[in-house]
Order: sequence, then structure tokens, then C-alpha cells
Amino acid sequence: MPLPVLPPKPRSPPPNWVTNLENAYPSKDWVAVVANGSSQTQAESAAMNALARAFRTDVAALTQASQKYSEIVDNAAAKGKIKFDESKNFTQEVNTASSVKGLIGVQTDIYRASDKTVHVNARMNRRECAARYTGIIRENTAIINTLLTEMPQQDTLGVYARLGFAHSIALATDNFQNILEVLDPTAVNRKPNYGGANAIKIKMLETAARITIGIMVDTEQQADKTLLTRAAGSYFRDLGFKTNELGQGDYTLRANARFETLQQNVVSCRYYLDAALVSQNGTSIFSLTEDGRKAHPDTVSEARRLALRAVETSFKEGQFAIEFNKWLNSLVE
Repeated sequence: MPLPVLPPKPRSPPPNWVTNLENAYPSKDWVAVVANGSSQTQAESAAMNALARAFRTDVAALTQASQKYSEIVDNAAAKGKIKFDESKNFTQEVNTASSVKGLIGVQTDIYRASDKTVHVNARMNRRECAARYTGIIRENTAIINTLLTEMPQQDTLGVYARLGFAHSIALATDNFQNILEVLDPTAVNRKPNYGGANAIKIKMLETAARITIGIMVDTEQQADKTLLTRAAGSYFRDLGFKTNELGQGDYTLRANARFETLQQNVVSCRYYLDAALVSQNGTSIFSLTEDGRKAHPDTVSEARRLALRAVETSFKEGQFAIEFNKWLNSLVE
């Protein structure tokens, strides 16, 4: 006996947020968006971009900002110098959420329509999320104010580093404040009292402008010496410091660059860079040793030119710049 043919199971009707978002999630209580796509991935991406736009930004900017802030919090935790409690919870959440980086408290729902269109709702509860951002801003403001008030009077690299760290935190906190003001428009009257990241940056650059870094580079050829002296000077000037290419200053960078050409199966040139920053009393406070090799299929001169460029790049944005920046951050207590 054949089995009876059952009628197809009726498809559930679309949720209220698909047909009437305001009714489902009133804008007085929620920041909510709906987007759709031919796949779940496409719909989720569209929804997260729409949610980011509600905060006058985009997912890429939010992701970059949250990554930078996570690095600040993680580095501080590793050193045990500055304690972030509220922000640690923030970084854990944004680093584990796959949907959107940089926003906390995001809730999502998915609906697949009969025509296979995928609808995604992304939302944030104004009251709950505003409370969380308020806690982060309050904590960061206290840390920034401590960094600014417990400041030595003399102009030193330690003072500059302290202001730089405060500026990094302030950049993130300004961003959190912008998000908070969308969640709770009354927060525009409760801005952090440190005056904004730009005000701290001005203090940082004013401090840097009163510090001179002397540059002394030793290498075989005068043209190379000129090139590398300018490269090192450019790095420090970009940070806001004055430089002196005769080696005179509040601090002096002493660097030695050597080049050794090799002609084996491939023409190559090995470079060696030794650099140290010394205080006025001659004490070395930062040092770097770097070496590498550059090859060229044809000539010794081209291999040497590539090695020289590698040393130049080290000063501007390579290993020297990276290690010096890490050392500056280590000065913050």
C-alpha cells in the first residue's frame, strides 16, 4: 500500500524585523539595521557595513582601530605597568567576534526567505552598550590623566614616550566616545576631560621640538654617509624632534654601517648596521645590531646599492624604526 503524500510543510512567515524593523526594534532603544544577499556571507557583510555606517564609519576603520587598541592593551598587560580592566573585556570580545571588529554588544539574527534570499539583522541595545562604552571611556580617561599629571618637568625621551602612549589611548577613546554619542546622544555633554587626542598630540610635538637628536653615521663612502645621515634624521624629524647632523644634541645617535661584497654563484653584498643612542653623559640607552644580504644577478655595484637601500630603509621604516619605537614604549611606567 503506497504511503500517503503529505502536503509540503508551510514555510514560517518572515520575522517582524524583516517586514517592520522599527516595530521590532524601536530606534529609541536600538541601533538596528537589516540587509540581504544571495548568501549568508554576503548578507552578513552588508549588515555589518550598514551598522558601521550608523556610527559614521566603516568596518575597515573599526577593525583597524580595534586591532591597534588591542595591541596597546596587550602590551600594557604584558609589561604589568598599566592595568586595563574594562578594555581587556572589550579586546577579548572584538577579537573573538567574527562578524564585526570594533563594536561590542552586537546581536544578529538570520532569516532565509522562500526565494533563497538571506536577510540579516544586526543591532545594538542603546542602554546596555552605552553602559559598556561608558565604562571603557571612564577607565581610559583615568589612565590618560595619570599619564599627563605624573609627568617629569624636564624634556626627555621618557616624557615624549609617556605623551605618545597617552595619545594612542586617547585616539581609541575618542573613537569610543563617537560611538557612545550615537548610542546615547546626551553623551555629547559628557566628553572626557583630557581634551581630545589632538590636544595631547600638540603637547607631545611641543616636547619633541625641544629635544635635539644628534646624528653621527660612520661608513666608508661620503655619499653613503650623507644618505644614511639624512635617513636617520628623517625618521627622528617625522617624530617631531630636531636633529643635528654634526652629532650635537640632547641625545646622539651613533651608527656604523659596513658593506662586504661577495662574488660566488650569485653576486651579493652583506651589510652590517650597529647603532646606539647615547645620552649627554655618554651612556648608551638604546642599541641595535642588524645584518643582512642583498643579491643581484649581474654586478657588484648593484648588489651594494641594494644593501645600502636596506640600511636606509631600516632607519626610515625597517628594523631600526620598529625597535626604536618598541624601546620608546618600554619607557612608559
